[in-house]
Amino acid sequence: MDAQEEGDNGAAKPDDSNKETEKKKRSRVKQLLSDIKRQVEFWFGDVNLHKDRFLKKLIDESDNGYVDISVLTSFSRMKKLTTDTKLIARAIKNSSVVQINLEGTKIRRRHPLGNPPNNVDSRTVYVELLPKDVTHSWIERVFTKCGNVVYVSIPRYRSTGDSKGFAFVEFEKEEQAEKAIEMLNNPPEDAPRKPGIFPKTLNRKPIPFSVDNPQPSKCSMFSFPNIHSS
Repeated sequence: MDAQEEGDNGAAKPDDSNKETEKKKRSRVKQLLSDIKRQVEFWFGDVNLHKDRFLKKLIDESDNGYVDISVLTSFSRMKKLTTDTKLIARAIKNSSVVQINLEGTKIRRRHPLGNPPNNVDSRTVYVELLPKDVTHSWIERVFTKCGNVVYVSIPRYRSTGDSKGFAFVEFEKEEQAEKAIEMLNNPPEDAPRKPGIFPKTLNRKPIPFSVDNPQPSKCSMFSFPNIHSS
């Protein structure tokens, strides 16, 4: 058997291996661009801007509403994704929420910010006794079963970055917030009694936790003695 035949019948050819590597690389880049776009659109979205005094002040004081993309790289959540301003510009070039200038160095909303909604309180659920390392994504996954979560606020200590033990979860609609309160305080009788279930409530009854826990060793269980609409 010559070298060519051995290559045809043996292990994968170098070209095949390179193609697979490139495919995985493209997939990772695509996911990264999607994550960047989602984060930027959230920051410049109506829900966040009505609460984010820092970013809103930058927008109000800027020329034509533009903010330097470099400012976004100073935010901790963006630092975890990238500090490359060109990559951020690439991620948002087709966004329906924001737009970039011709130089690709500044970003702004496509549409003016309207008046804040008057029913925020009735759409927001206050949650206590959270672990110090609780994350936004974990809370979002937990409460998504009740409806569309549009905003999560987790106050943290400046010195450590740890959660202060409580959070505010805002839903798109009032009935979704009501559903969250109802589910938390009146769990189904057939809720599974095993690790990984949803946190216990005031009634000490567990609720199904059907999503993966990113930190199972620390966040698989915790108590919600006070859950109500803010």
